[in-house]
Amino acid sequence: MSLSLSAHAHTCELLTTKEARLRQQIYDELASGGHFSPALLVVREHMPSRKACLRYNIDATRVGNVSRFINHSCDGGNLSTALVRSSGALLPRLCFFASKDIKEDEELTFSYGEIRERSKGLQCFCGSSCCLGILPSEQT
Repeated sequence: MSLSLSAHAHTCELLTTKEARLRQQIYDELASGGHFSPALLVVREHMPSRKACLRYNIDATRVGNVSRFINHSCDGGNLSTALVRSSGALLPRLCFFASKDIKEDEELTFSYGEIRERSKGLQCFCGSSCCLGILPSEQT
């Protein structure tokens, strides 16, 4: 059976870097107990010159839609992401697109990013053959 799904935009709160750092500290403490799954992402929009980028701190932990439940996969997953800017819009939208055929009841996943400078962090349970054992994150 083949279904056609439309692309969906991620719904979340836009935070300043200061707010994101504070929330990340709180979320790290809560997650250490094992019963908390934060949805704080740092997204970068590269400028056409490729010499600069804009940083967006987005948090779907408290405000969000179903996309906040899309999990990470070290192999890149079955979804790709793109920042889409509508004509006249001040902010882009983070959108998810199927990067391959997705079977019915298959978990939706994407890569949260590359692991940078952290040797410890939240354990990754993606189960892919190339699992790195730790979720990608960075010091906000």
